[in-house]
Amino acid sequence: MKLTFYLLPVLFLLQSFALHKYYVSVTEIHIEKKALQIIMRTFPDDMERAVEDNYHIQPENPKFKQYMEIYLREHFQILIDGQDREYKILGSTDEDNFLVFLLESKLPPLDAKQKHQLQIKNSLLTDIYDDQKNIVHLIKGNKKTSFILNRQNISAKISL
Repeated sequence: MKLTFYLLPVLFLLQSFALHKYYVSVTEIHIEKKALQIIMRTFPDDMERAVEDNYHIQPENPKFKQYMEIYLREHFQILIDGQDREYKILGSTDEDNFLVFLLESKLPPLDAKQKHQLQIKNSLLTDIYDDQKNIVHLIKGNKKTSFILNRQNISAKISL
């Protein structure tokens, strides 16, 4: 009887952890001299839900990947000195249970004598999940700066 008394709360606690799902994406942005190399990882089922909810397109639809890219462009933005920067979606792949996007954005010529600001806006999946976290790592040389973005704070800034 005593054993059951002590085990019951432990089992309840373990069950609550098993039912909880984390909503997170991780984006690495490598700042190079002429371009930003971007690797974005998220869970495929979360991205599927976002596309289904926003565009009513099912994963079996041949245009699903196209709508996934539209969603990505609506929720991920790069700005330099306040100016929106274009980026190419080089591809996507499934890797270790993650959906991985490879992106690239060419940098404009930057005057080394002036300070320039890189701003990343990442609201990926925050329209679907209230507790979505988007981790952004900005990497320049050996220096890494990280941010945790969410529905209330979708933007990170760093000096170039």
